[in-house]
Amino acid sequence: MRKSVCMIALVLSLLFSGMSAYADANPAPGMLRWLPAAPPSAPYFAATDGNWQTFETLSNESVVWSFARPVDLTGFIFYADSPDAQLYMIDVYGMVTAAAGASTTIPAAPFAIDVSKVKSVRLTSGNPGQPIRVYELDVYGSLAPIAPLAPGGLGAIGSDGAVQLHWYPELYATGYRVKRSPYAGGPYSVVQTVYGTQFRDESVVNGTPYYYTVSAFNEFGESANSAPVWAYPYQSAPAAPARLTAVPGDGQVLLQWETVTGAVYYNIKRNGPNGGGYATVGQSVYGYYTDGSLANGSTYSYIVTALNGAGESMPSAAAAAVPIAAVPDRVLLNISLAGGDGKEYDLSAAEAADFIAWYENRSNGIGTGAYPFIQSGNRGPFATRTDYIVFSSIVAFGANAYKAK
Repeated sequence: MRKSVCMIALVLSLLFSGMSAYADANPAPGMLRWLPAAPPSAPYFAATDGNWQTFETLSNESVVWSFARPVDLTGFIFYADSPDAQLYMIDVYGMVTAAAGASTTIPAAPFAIDVSKVKSVRLTSGNPGQPIRVYELDVYGSLAPIAPLAPGGLGAIGSDGAVQLHWYPELYATGYRVKRSPYAGGPYSVVQTVYGTQFRDESVVNGTPYYYTVSAFNEFGESANSAPVWAYPYQSAPAAPARLTAVPGDGQVLLQWETVTGAVYYNIKRNGPNGGGYATVGQSVYGYYTDGSLANGSTYSYIVTALNGAGESMPSAAAAAVPIAAVPDRVLLNISLAGGDGKEYDLSAAEAADFIAWYENRSNGIGTGAYPFIQSGNRGPFATRTDYIVFSSIVAFGANAYKAK
């Protein structure tokens, strides 16, 4: 018989030698032909290949094909060299609902049957130890029209801005419909269709109770609703800030930390060199904080807490720093000259020291009579500009050190 009918969409497990099996995935009813996903050491797919000449040999073993979903069988072809070849059809409860011996002649057409909710078929020998050649085994049918039952084990857990739902998987379910109501007892509206056994509802408002139920469905129908549950989302106090750092400066300390999810602002608390515990020195802070007007050379310890409408977090790990005065690295040099003229130069600390050393040496009669100041700005068309200050023209000079920013 030429097999031109469509394959039914079922996934099987070939329960022999531990190997899995699959079926051609076509949703239309038709012949069920099972081919192994990978050939086991003794493959059993030649008996279902539609070729009357190929065969598999049975002796003491049984071969079982299990349907992922129950099927209603309407016919079969079973052709072997001995009627001792036996076919058993087993329902969802593990009971044999029908059995047949093999035909020893090529059948002209499938044998009609009407067997419902078959979960597996088993091929075996009625005469153990006597080898039997099975040339062809094909079964025909379609998915049994079984709608799933209501899911069990529904649970709901509220958190900040969300409710997490979970439930037990339901046999034969394709998917689930999550339903919600603001009232105990409903009416319930579908908020999401899912294909797993959990759902996180984030379209909720903190402090408001929500009531949930779940139904299961497949192509044959939808179950009743599960037992209802309820939960309410709520805001919780934020976590403690992490990775607090304290960077010392001149009379100040810069504090930084990682942003905390859900925090609205932060409080800064300090324990100074005199001890006495932590006291709040900064409130409603966000981002970072600079604590100023501190004594250089003293140790200051800090902690930070995060806050929102639900409360204040635990404190962060402490961080300490010692403010230190900035070391001057620039000098503003003012020179008063004879005749009332004056000059001003912004120098590095090294350049200023070099001028002062020149002046002291020249006062002792050592060195040149003029000091060159090379101008770095306002050169105009010149390659360089240099002021030469003659020693004998200097009436006085002042050196004002500062720290460049």
